[in-house]
Amino acid sequence: GRDYDGLPSREKADVDACVRRGLRQYLSPPPLAGESEGHSWTFLRPTGTVTTADGTVAYALPANFGGIVGAITHQSSSDGAYRPIEVTSLSALRAKKQAENLATGRPEIAAIDPVTASGEISYPTRFQMTLWPTPDAVYTLEFQYIANIEDLTLKGPETPLPGGQQHGETLIASCQAIGESMIETNRFQYMQIFMQRLAASVSLDRRLQSPSNLGQNSDNSDGVYRVRRTSSRVNYTT
Repeated sequence: GRDYDGLPSREKADVDACVRRGLRQYLSPPPLAGESEGHSWTFLRPTGTVTTADGTVAYALPANFGGIVGAITHQSSSDGAYRPIEVTSLSALRAKKQAENLATGRPEIAAIDPVTASGEISYPTRFQMTLWPTPDAVYTLEFQYIANIEDLTLKGPETPLPGGQQHGETLIASCQAIGESMIETNRFQYMQIFMQRLAASVSLDRRLQSPSNLGQNSDNSDGVYRVRRTSSRVNYTT
């Protein structure tokens, strides 16, 4: 039935376990047939920013930060001449700081380290960015990161689904597959449905992140260069 509030406490716990495990399975899905790795969702890689202040070396990262993707760049077009900021370990940053005499300036390297938020339990739950050298001015830094998704059992029914409504049926199928594994032995009906839904969601997600144009193919390896007055752009859709 659908009357969650009327369930005994143990059955509520089972439902909550299905939702939590189903969410984790959906966010870190198994590989599709013929593939060696699970899909990495684009909606789990948002863009974040940090605005530096003169003399401040460490900056809090978003509450849902779970890891950085690639290098850190300067957001402003006026900062376009600046090289990307390399991400390294905190120990390497400290070694660099000890070896170099440069105390302040434009940030060149960054380290991401976990911290324990004020008032929370002892293990680290948040992350911060430490820069070297210490910024000497205001810089707006931009980066892509892996987002953590909050526990859906603690949210209301109006909470947006991770990835949007187009992936909603895939998430539901994942939760049903977990429930099936908890109460049935050697039955995989809902797991098969989940894998079918997963293939559809992965296809949609890949179309969203795939560029329609990869740039001009102008190496001229197949003949003499010819000037064309008409457009030579070709779009390819997977």
